[in-house]
Amino acid sequence: MEMVEGVWRALDTRVTQGVWNLLRNVMGVELTGTPTTKGLPLIDSPTPIVLAMTLYLLCVVAGLLWIKAFNLKPRAQEPAPLQALVLLHNLFCFFLSLYMCVGVVYQAILNRYTLWGNAYNPKQTEMAILVYMFYMSKYVEFMDTIIMVLKRNTRQITFLHVYHHSSIALIWWIIAYHAPGGEAYFSAALNSGVHVFMYLYYFLAAVLRGNEKVRRKYLFWGKYLTQLQMFQFMLNLVQAYYDRKIHAPYPPFLISILFYYMISLLVLFANFYVHKYVMSSSKGNQKAKKAE
Repeated sequence: MEMVEGVWRALDTRVTQGVWNLLRNVMGVELTGTPTTKGLPLIDSPTPIVLAMTLYLLCVVAGLLWIKAFNLKPRAQEPAPLQALVLLHNLFCFFLSLYMCVGVVYQAILNRYTLWGNAYNPKQTEMAILVYMFYMSKYVEFMDTIIMVLKRNTRQITFLHVYHHSSIALIWWIIAYHAPGGEAYFSAALNSGVHVFMYLYYFLAAVLRGNEKVRRKYLFWGKYLTQLQMFQFMLNLVQAYYDRKIHAPYPPFLISILFYYMISLLVLFANFYVHKYVMSSSKGNQKAKKAE
């Protein structure tokens, strides 16, 4: 046991120093913790989230190599345990997202937040706990991709998907560790709200998988869900720009992360949207004309 603890301490020291040096050299930031979330699970050190991200990426790469090596096709019918996992995961994430969205908005109203330009107040413990919960939810959302691997659905495992799931987890650890409140409320509430619709869509898609006619009737809004996600990123980008212009009383490096991260997501999502909905629709119309 002592040997395990010694290995963990050595690993934790190296990872923590690496993260601190990265923030110091790239962002010019000396990251400090806040007493509001100090002592909560998986928060006092960056090592747990860094290891979780590493394990997540290893599982995704190993899964893709496994699928390619054995030339596995997407499952026509998932085994019952996998079906149950998909349903339970999406239902849990739906209710968790709904709880976080309503909770964050309620606390923002209670603490008289303005739309943007809010400072972090360590005394607002309820808001901090909700932001911490939002950070912890990113561990659960790693399962989105693991389920895709188990379903052998490589078409969905895009660079955008993996990049977003891995990077957002580290960003929210920084927020939960340093300033879990203030301007972070808007992203937490907005993203949770979008996830309410997203996980509802995934849940219904799993329930209606065997009935293509009903799926087309009730799941026509997948395209609009992608548009809603892009609208979310646009709002976050405008928020970051506004905060930079007015010098909002929130850590400037977190506002800068939000600004540049939203640009990257908008570019990647726009590329995804064009390929999935615009180009595919154009090809479908061309095929229909040829058939005529």
